[in-house]
Amino acid sequence: MTFLNTRYRLVRPLTPKDYERLSPLSTVYGIRGLDVQGEDLLVEYDASRIHEAEVLAEIRKAGIAVAPEKPIPLGGFDHTGEFKDFAWPTTGLSPANQKQK
Repeated sequence: MTFLNTRYRLVRPLTPKDYERLSPLSTVYGIRGLDVQGEDLLVEYDASRIHEAEVLAEIRKAGIAVAPEKPIPLGGFDHTGEFKDFAWPTTGLSPANQKQK
């Protein structure tokens, strides 16, 4: 188990409805805890169970407007939390990149 903390900047102050939306996030597999500290949302998660981009995607899916403090590194997920297959070349001489005639 690898426990990490990540901090997201809240785009706007949280309303009581936003706090209700945050509550179910504690049941997402891999998210261990949430804490609001001023204008930041601090999330503790298990990196062996969930990727940071998935954490961000879950928060945004709950309707909470947040921005990461630093860009999330490329890999299986991009900074928006969407899956991208970076293992396969997207440019160059790969046969998959050649136009079919």
